[in-house]
Amino acid sequence: MPRFSKNSEDPLMSEINVTSLVDVMITLLIMFMISTPLFQGGLEVALPKTQVRQTFDSERLVVTISKDKGIFLNDEHITEQELPDKLAEYYQNSKIKGAYLRADGDIAYRNITMVVSRIHQAGFESLGLVTEPAGDGTLRR
Repeated sequence: MPRFSKNSEDPLMSEINVTSLVDVMITLLIMFMISTPLFQGGLEVALPKTQVRQTFDSERLVVTISKDKGIFLNDEHITEQELPDKLAEYYQNSKIKGAYLRADGDIAYRNITMVVSRIHQAGFESLGLVTEPAGDGTLRR
């Protein structure tokens, strides 16, 4: 038995009710907005603050010295003894011959200079020091 006959004055409803779809999408959006920062990994390093604006090339090697004096090459933990071999291996396999150094602000200067000398011994042509911008809002180039 057809729902509407030819004589019926009520037309067929051809619109889709999307209210519940919108509700689900908004709920998912809120869940992703809340959970995304929780999944961002990486190494916690309290970088020193400077008043210099920095630009970064994402294809360069990033060498990190954490507060507990751990050394990382692009988030891969290595020992101090492995550092020269791993740097040389990365240099040979990379098109870009530059690196960035991230170090906790409380790391002893001798530890930083040791890593810098190893980076230069591996053959890297340029080395950038990663810092955080100063909190007073004055950035100079």
